[in-house]
Amino acid sequence: MNSKQKNIHATGLALALTFFVISLICLLLFFVSPVFTLNIFGSFMHGIDLNKIAVAPDFNGKTVLGFIVILVGGYLIGVFYQLIYNKFAK
Repeated sequence: MNSKQKNIHATGLALALTFFVISLICLLLFFVSPVFTLNIFGSFMHGIDLNKIAVAPDFNGKTVLGFIVILVGGYLIGVFYQLIYNKFAK
């Protein structure tokens, strides 16, 4: 690994943790103020009215599964990104 190449697993873990924190903040915001949260996230969803598809917040097995998917998916996306980066950094 030359000086321009970065650690693949560190990038994967950093992105996974970043996605997890964003997801956790979103969940907490939705519990505290669903209308505010839907307005904020709806503002960058390119015309999708989130109020029409939103459901009441609930912390259950689906939420835990979502966190697992976010962590695994974020890690894999980070690894894939870093593999591409390292190819171009050679």
